[in-house]
Amino acid sequence: MNPPKCLGKQKYLRFALRTGFALTLLTEAAKADLPDGFGKAATVQVCGKCHSPERATSLHQSGSEWEETITKMVKLGARASDDDFDAILFYLTQHFGPEKPRPININKATAVDLQTTLLLRRSQAMAVLQYRSQHGDFKSIDDLRNVPGLDFSKIETEKARIVFLSSQTR
Repeated sequence: MNPPKCLGKQKYLRFALRTGFALTLLTEAAKADLPDGFGKAATVQVCGKCHSPERATSLHQSGSEWEETITKMVKLGARASDDDFDAILFYLTQHFGPEKPRPININKATAVDLQTTLLLRRSQAMAVLQYRSQHGDFKSIDDLRNVPGLDFSKIETEKARIVFLSSQTR
């Protein structure tokens, strides 16, 4: 590879060495931030050639989704042995699978929380908030049956995630 015209060979060599050193430092920092486990080294080495491993691991996907992502990366030029790709798939699936949904406190939830977490329509979320402000905190899932206009089937579907902590507690 020839140096750009604006840099002499000496300056280009120094630039390349500094850049390589910086990439090495970034790779080492990335290794420290990722959880240890089988496939970590291959993940850092292969994925780190094109982007930071943190970029990939922020996705939190299922095994089949990770497999699709790896296939896409291979089509874009990622190179490694089949064993390395298997190790990467194992590592990403084990450590960066789908995130577990967090519980929602129905007595503190905002309309946006209710819409995004329980997949309620805006009118239904507003009905929950209005009922809560008029009648006080919900004590159980059955209290939500009394909210006019609420599609209770959505509540039933997500009932394991709904908690009933008092809105007065911190």
